[in-house]
Amino acid sequence: MSEKGKTAKKQSDYLVLETEFNFRYRIVLSLINNRPIKIVKIRNDLNEHLNPGIAFYEIKFLRLIEKITNGTYIEISQTGTQLIFKPGIIIGSKNLTFDTFIDNKEFGECKSIGYYIEPLLLLLPFTKLRENFITFKGITSKSDTKYNKNSSDESDLACDTLRFNYLPLMEKFGIMDISLTIFKRGSFPLGGGELKLHTKTPTVFTPNLQILDPVKFDKIMGIVYGNRIAPSIIQRIDKELKRVIGSELKMPIEYQIMQDQWKGENSGNSPGYGVFLQIINSKQKQWSKFAVTSEITVDSLNSNDEHYKIPEDLAQISTYKFLNEIKDAPVVNTSTLPFLISLLYFNKEGNLSRLLVSKKQITPYLIKFLRDINLIFNNKILIKDLSDFEGLDDESKDHLIVVVKGSGVLNTNRKVT
Repeated sequence: MSEKGKTAKKQSDYLVLETEFNFRYRIVLSLINNRPIKIVKIRNDLNEHLNPGIAFYEIKFLRLIEKITNGTYIEISQTGTQLIFKPGIIIGSKNLTFDTFIDNKEFGECKSIGYYIEPLLLLLPFTKLRENFITFKGITSKSDTKYNKNSSDESDLACDTLRFNYLPLMEKFGIMDISLTIFKRGSFPLGGGELKLHTKTPTVFTPNLQILDPVKFDKIMGIVYGNRIAPSIIQRIDKELKRVIGSELKMPIEYQIMQDQWKGENSGNSPGYGVFLQIINSKQKQWSKFAVTSEITVDSLNSNDEHYKIPEDLAQISTYKFLNEIKDAPVVNTSTLPFLISLLYFNKEGNLSRLLVSKKQITPYLIKFLRDINLIFNNKILIKDLSDFEGLDDESKDHLIVVVKGSGVLNTNRKVT
């Protein structure tokens, strides 16, 4: 990666974007659309950022992009507050091992493996190679705010969220041959986890989708996992989860909570535990299978967070967050929307897809993300009231429709490869 030297193109040839917001998606969208970008004002406000400029985990992500592409040009200014990115050809990899771990004390904030895999899932359907094998090492759980004070739900995902939420989502778009296998679990702060991602480039992409019916569910599935901890902690979380869900939901429902205990050399370098929850419609194969997820991970021995004094606290906080998401998300959970909208946008040119969302899901983060898509692809994504569509009623007065017009970019890349 070049930090100095000859600039690849004139500044006028680059789309200029400001701040570090949406960093990974900007890079991915630039690659897919072959649109050079220049990101300026990256953490340049010294009043807000003690360490100005591009973060070490963002440099790590750029290194990953370099390893799976050919001809990509990257230039970082001396201050680290500006980045020039000229996309190359998306090749993929058949035998790549990538270590995501960052020493917090030496290099600052460390992200989970999910930070790197989430945007990569959007790139892999575009690779020149028909099959990809990538092994990731690092932290498999969701970011712990005790170590990552600036982390957000949009940037860190745990491996279970990826396996049970994102991969089934991709299957709806014809991306069937994809798997994520856990070989080792690793918690914050020392990691030690290991995942293997395997994908095949799809030959057929799903046509336009109309996702307009709110989720109906009759089952809650979950995983309570722990590594390097006593089995009794997992049992206590499991018991409290069932108690709180039963008392709060107040409806007959089936529970399937799996206890996942990791020991020995496959349990990583730090003790930790976490919860993953999702709703399922066992009678119909709808979007409800991966509609809502909630996950929190804590360092079980060293955490000083007042919210997690005992394992039962984790169960209660996870459950209330989960139930609130069910209430606010008619189809998919809020943090998944940018990923889903990207898949809809990569559809065949002219195909019109519609997605039901709630007004609470139209967050400032999502609005900024949609603006980035508009700038990079020059194609607007619309948000409309249900009253604009014949035959759609909104009894709750709280729903909107996101209208996405396919760009045809996926087919274009296949012709190149």
